[in-house]
Amino acid sequence: MSIATSRLPADASQFTAAWLTAALHESGALPAASTVTSVQASPLGAGAGRIAMLSRLELTYGGAPTSLPTRMVAKFPSSAPANRAVADTYDMYGREVRFYRTLARTTSIGLPRSFLAVIAEQSSDFVLLLEDLSDRRIGDQVLGSDIDDANVVIDAMAALHAEHWNRTHEPRFAWLTPHANDMQIGGMEAGFAAGWPKFCTDHADIIPPSVLKWGHRVGPATRPILEALCGGQLTVCHADFRLENMFFATQPGHAPFAIIDWQSITKSSGGQDLSYYLTQSVNVDVRRRHERDLLARYLEGLRKGGVRDYSADDLMLDYRRATLYQHDYAVVIASTLDHANARGPAIARALVERSCVALDDLDCGALLP
Repeated sequence: MSIATSRLPADASQFTAAWLTAALHESGALPAASTVTSVQASPLGAGAGRIAMLSRLELTYGGAPTSLPTRMVAKFPSSAPANRAVADTYDMYGREVRFYRTLARTTSIGLPRSFLAVIAEQSSDFVLLLEDLSDRRIGDQVLGSDIDDANVVIDAMAALHAEHWNRTHEPRFAWLTPHANDMQIGGMEAGFAAGWPKFCTDHADIIPPSVLKWGHRVGPATRPILEALCGGQLTVCHADFRLENMFFATQPGHAPFAIIDWQSITKSSGGQDLSYYLTQSVNVDVRRRHERDLLARYLEGLRKGGVRDYSADDLMLDYRRATLYQHDYAVVIASTLDHANARGPAIARALVERSCVALDDLDCGALLP
């Protein structure tokens, strides 16, 4: 029986040696003469509105030698009903599994190796077994990016976008969801409406007065904002380009940058990833001091990747539109998702403050219909 038609693990305790042996045999990652003889699982990761669960697996092997690592990361569905509902609505588990089965093989950006990527045939239950990147430095969204990390991130992002720029119509991207779709728009509108009152109450001390005056209009205007953002040149966007998903080199053999959590991958304007990172993960003072230079660095990265017909003015407009649209994200993440632990609210507060200040700094209210 295929593992896609069998019961997939729903919590860390279900990653048994027998299940892992069968699954890794089926994926071809483990030689037929090798077995997993023992497994020890431990929880991994903490953050705001986590959509899936992560566990670190410590493995031992028997039989024929294998090159598989003794440590992997298992990713599987969230146990929080609200978070699972979000994932199901937007096919987030399916998107990530398909990414690791297809585009991961050809994209140049740093990411963990995949040893298993499977989703159930009759549900959205899934399992990813991924390379453990814990020997690298993970980003801290509460602390925020400094300029050195921001330069590394922008270079990697520009290269990712350039290699897919204006190519998302090609057959190999047929499975990839366009971001300006009815499900996305309706979900953002509903999430915003549900979260806005709590958002204002919980974060009134850090929301600029100007944003309090017009911020309520963003949710109902999601469709025209997003359609304008996605009405120009498109690329493949990660769509969750935030520090908690990023790993930076700590040893000479490491790639400078790697990013995880491809569950939101989509066809959109490159400004979406750019704005999400700069306005929600970069410290406010760093963004204010270096914003123009970072935008120019991104544009130069596109130029190096062969993108020509895209001006600095085009980029600034997309960047501002994306910042306005992603006010929806700040409201939904901060006010409607189950944060699961004490660190979640700290991350939510940091992204709310940065996002709202950027809305004010960039005069995004002027873009409202």
